Amino acid sequence: MANNHVIFIHPDGASPSHYALARFVEKGPDGRLNWDNLDQAAVYLGHMEDTLGGTSNGGAVTHATGAKVYAESFGLEQDGSEITPLSGNTGKTIVEEAIDAGKVTALVQSGAIFEPGTAAFVAETGDLEVDGRTVVPRSQTADIAKQVIESGVDFILAGGEVTLLPVGTDGFHGTAEEYDAIASDPVRRPTENLIELAESLGYTVVYTRDELYALLEQSALPQKVLGVFAPVHTFNDRPEEVLAEGGLPLYLETAPTIAEMLEVTQQLMEAHPNFENGSIAIVEEEGTDNFGNNNNAAGVLEGVIRADAAIGVAQNFLSRYENTLIITAADSDAGGLQVLDPVGAGEPVGTVNNNPTLEARPVPLDGVDGLGTLPFVSAPDANGDEFPFAVGWAGTPDFPGSIVSKAAGLNADKLPPTVDNTGIYELMYETLFDVELESRIPDQTRVAPAPTAETGNVIFIHPDGTSPSHYMALRNIDLGPDGRLNWDRMSNAGVYLGHMENQLTGTSNAGAVTHANGVKVFNESFGLEEDNSVVVPASGNVGKTILEEAIEAGKATALIQSGQMAEPGTAAFAAATTNRDGDNIRARDKYAEIIEQTIRSGTNVILGGGELYMLPIGETGFHVDAEMSAAETRPERRPTTNLIELAESLGYTVVYTEDQMNAVVNGDNPPEKLLGVFAADATFNATTEEDLGLNTADPQPLYVATAPTVAEMLEATLKLVSADPDGFFVVLEEEGTDNFGNSNNAAGTIEGVRRADAAIGVALDYVDNVDPNTLVVTAADSDAGGLQVFQFAPYTRPSGNEISEPALGNEEPSVPFIYANPTTEAGTPVFLDGATGSTGSPEFPWESFAAVDSIDGPMGNFGVAWVGTPDFPGSIVSKAYGLNADLLPSTLDNTFIYEMMYRTLFGDEAFAAPTAELVDLTGIDSDVVVDITVTREATFDNVLRFYATDAQGRVDGLVAGDAGYEAAVAANLLDAELFANDLVTTDVTLTLPGGTYYAPVLLVDGDINNLATIGESRIQRDGNVWRFEDLSDNDFNDLVITINSAEPVAA
Repeated sequence: MANNHVIFIHPDGASPSHYALARFVEKGPDGRLNWDNLDQAAVYLGHMEDTLGGTSNGGAVTHATGAKVYAESFGLEQDGSEITPLSGNTGKTIVEEAIDAGKVTALVQSGAIFEPGTAAFVAETGDLEVDGRTVVPRSQTADIAKQVIESGVDFILAGGEVTLLPVGTDGFHGTAEEYDAIASDPVRRPTENLIELAESLGYTVVYTRDELYALLEQSALPQKVLGVFAPVHTFNDRPEEVLAEGGLPLYLETAPTIAEMLEVTQQLMEAHPNFENGSIAIVEEEGTDNFGNNNNAAGVLEGVIRADAAIGVAQNFLSRYENTLIITAADSDAGGLQVLDPVGAGEPVGTVNNNPTLEARPVPLDGVDGLGTLPFVSAPDANGDEFPFAVGWAGTPDFPGSIVSKAAGLNADKLPPTVDNTGIYELMYETLFDVELESRIPDQTRVAPAPTAETGNVIFIHPDGTSPSHYMALRNIDLGPDGRLNWDRMSNAGVYLGHMENQLTGTSNAGAVTHANGVKVFNESFGLEEDNSVVVPASGNVGKTILEEAIEAGKATALIQSGQMAEPGTAAFAAATTNRDGDNIRARDKYAEIIEQTIRSGTNVILGGGELYMLPIGETGFHVDAEMSAAETRPERRPTTNLIELAESLGYTVVYTEDQMNAVVNGDNPPEKLLGVFAADATFNATTEEDLGLNTADPQPLYVATAPTVAEMLEATLKLVSADPDGFFVVLEEEGTDNFGNSNNAAGTIEGVRRADAAIGVALDYVDNVDPNTLVVTAADSDAGGLQVFQFAPYTRPSGNEISEPALGNEEPSVPFIYANPTTEAGTPVFLDGATGSTGSPEFPWESFAAVDSIDGPMGNFGVAWVGTPDFPGSIVSKAYGLNADLLPSTLDNTFIYEMMYRTLFGDEAFAAPTAELVDLTGIDSDVVVDITVTREATFDNVLRFYATDAQGRVDGLVAGDAGYEAAVAANLLDAELFANDLVTTDVTLTLPGGTYYAPVLLVDGDINNLATIGESRIQRDGNVWRFEDLSDNDFNDLVITINSAEPVAA
């Protein structure tokens, strides 16, 4: 029998955005949570048998059985029959099978004992008729609590004393009068004292944190424990304003945290005589969900911090028992939380524009104490900077959301990059019982052919603004929730962290600069630093993006864009412009300059829109008429020379439509250089549905009909660049996903995702069918709008909706809505987006989106909720496929996209471990004052100087040992010199710019032609001491420096 261990941690309602909130506050944007450090990541799909979103009860039943169930299920089918789990043992959950097998079991819960996240693993209820009304299964809390106590689980820790005591009974945490005021309904209160029942079954009962820890001091540790830590939950799940009004804390002070519960439980489990048979612990932090449903940001923050601490406890257990699987998942996204910055420091947070039509719709934001209060403030980043921010919400419901499951330990590598909620059970069961089960649906992850080389091609696809929720909307419409998009089928996944040097939210331009250079930059950067100096990329090749290095290496290159050609997602790989340099013009707004630099860059294929910004004012073109040309007169957007003619003079063949592109590419003499100009501006019309008239008799198109999609552009491009024997580098951006998202235009956003996913399919096919030595990697830099898929079912609609039925009709005469950010009042209405927008009338009704059936049957219609029009840090997931896809970590900084691409194009040695002799000032973005002590015992008057390098000591593309390296060092020496007389100690202060590495070099006897550089075994380092040898006696004391301190210069 397998003796393995499983710890399932269920931070209910928590998406990557919820973890981002905790990371920012607790660790800073450069820090990492315990959740971040789990080894594997997967996008989690949580639909039920009859709804697109998971419910807390139905999701828990699926985790407990591996079976899809109806949304209201609490352990039974809709007809009241027993569930047959994936194991085939009808009527048995995984915990019940573990009990039968003699394994140690635990249910650990921050909510009440009846919460389904744990209780559904041992309890089952069906619909109940009471006094002519139907009581849904999860509301039968007394019956559920009794089943939990009678289940045979060894350790049960939770709240919920009121549900364990009959009416009229005093408890530890409250009097009979207090408890009877909470509930007197026989469905919620038992007829017998369940605590006494537990004691009769051998449970030791504890009520506080102190009593729980006292168990560990007993000479004989108890083998059965019931923890009853609160009247109901160990938290007060209400809006901040309600808690303030009642003077209530977020969590009960006497109750242990979920981490403390797990810590004690694990020690008790380890001492249990059955521990050698294996164990399973089901752990739920319910506060993350319940506070999220109240749009209480402070409560969510505390809940996530507590859940993450529990993950840390589990990681410690794994370090002791390697035959342990840790797996985490939520079943839904509580409230659709998003962090929003920048906001004013020390000023109350305001509102966010939510799903505008022709007018704005402001919705209040959350601050640290609730609606309209002071902002949250992040912990310092690597540079010591703190960032104020607010929290926005899509609404109070649970949404299917952007949920990511993570895993570590035994069998964690079997977590697929896109996992159905049934897969959680499947992985736990295989670990616990060493039995491989047949999946509910086959894993559709593509398996790339084995590469035949260590380096190769790169296709970077940037569907800007997209989170897993954006892909979910498309999946539901085109394939149904059990279908799989091309993005779903990529082989590796990681949570992407996109903060900039000076804000938490990635901007399109600065994010692109980071992707192109591998370093953090300020939010308005378009290839230059804030002082308009040149960016030093991670490769050390100053002023060179990865695309420019690919061009220098003789590789074919391409930039593919659905927006206009100055869009930074592609153009920042080839252009750099000054920002507010003597004026107030942002770098990214200098369209004409950006496009000209792109054309002059030497890139082989440039495809996109933007003809207007390639023609001087007054000139017309293929797409641009006289009226358009006259309307746009901003000099930063219009060139003084015709850039299309410039391109032709540089050897580009120019095409204007899909048909022209295909004719040229598929002709007898395909061009080496191709410029596609497919629209006057972008190839899409990114504004609100109402502005486009989608809800009228005369709707305007979302995309330009004659323009190719990005998938068609990529297909054509690959025919050209794949002929290059040195390989190729392609950057592709679908910008419609971002721009439509920022307009909260659901129809346009989904069409953009559809096009981006088709491009991913083209790239994956290329890897599989043409060249396995190709990496495909995708990432957005932020989350456009905070999109959430939403159905009311199985719950009722909020009051005020014209229609009361939960199911959304194909058409409705008025716009359905939910509420966001309640206080002591209901909150602000948030209107759902439909296929034609968020307006409705008898003549032009609101139209829902229709979901394709799952393998179980119809899934109904849905609407889209938004947090607002900005970009948010969001729940971004990067995916990869092909050569080096396995390099993608489960949590990655945005700088890693560059590293992954660079290593694929140029080799792993480009990102080897930093050379030991270097001085590392990369974490500091200001000047640094370095205090140094210098000594010498040598006849030669040796001098020490420094030069800036990358992590491997590279200068001008050369590494130590390359021909010409010493000459490159000599040409790049800093002015400062360190010198000490023989047998004399000297203290020196040196100021160096931060943000890079520095290598020391000894000028033997002061001679610039006689250098002792790194890589020659003439420098020894021990901690903060560097010793140099001038080759006269090999004693390594010919100059010695000690770096005493390195302090950033105060701004």
